[in-house]
Amino acid sequence: MRTRAARPFALVPLLVCALLVAACSGGASGRTGASSTVGSSRSADPTPALGGPPVARVSPPPHAMDRLERPVAAQLAREVARQGLTLSYLDCPRWDGRVPGAMACHGYVDGLRVRVDVRFTRAVQGKAVGFDARLSRGVIATRNLERTLVRQRGGRADCGDGPAYPARRGTRIVCRVTHAGAATYVVATVRDRSGAVTIADYSGTSASP
Repeated sequence: MRTRAARPFALVPLLVCALLVAACSGGASGRTGASSTVGSSRSADPTPALGGPPVARVSPPPHAMDRLERPVAAQLAREVARQGLTLSYLDCPRWDGRVPGAMACHGYVDGLRVRVDVRFTRAVQGKAVGFDARLSRGVIATRNLERTLVRQRGGRADCGDGPAYPARRGTRIVCRVTHAGAATYVVATVRDRSGAVTIADYSGTSASP
């Protein structure tokens, strides 16, 4: 659906979010569909630390978003919310008004500062500008990972307090699954920067890559 913002120029939010996060559809991966592998080993440590490696959380800039950033951020926020993520702010450099054109912005997603690539296209010749924005790499959404584990194994899942992790190959996120009064532990290992993960039983190794 295309809409136009108020003057002095209109933005047609043709946003396509190619966000690839763990467990957004079809298993524990993002849109690439990562495989889920359940190993046979049980946890060697009955109480491993939940979550992934420590991640520095950052706060967005104190100033308000401008008239370019607001409509792009509004559409992107709705898209990432479906993936279990929260976009709180979009920070872009000054736009020179050229179309077609592109710019690199930064989005603040669940305490992470991630790059957002924005491309501008002429939607209505001489009258409006369309935009397409996407995260340049995957983000692992803890809530979606927990939901996937519940679908796979039932009961309840807890992957720690960190709401999201950058998709770095080899990163390990430990989760506890409680079902029928018994707790077991699994680990989701990031396969690539798209956000695809593999899930296996926890073997007692560290959650850090």
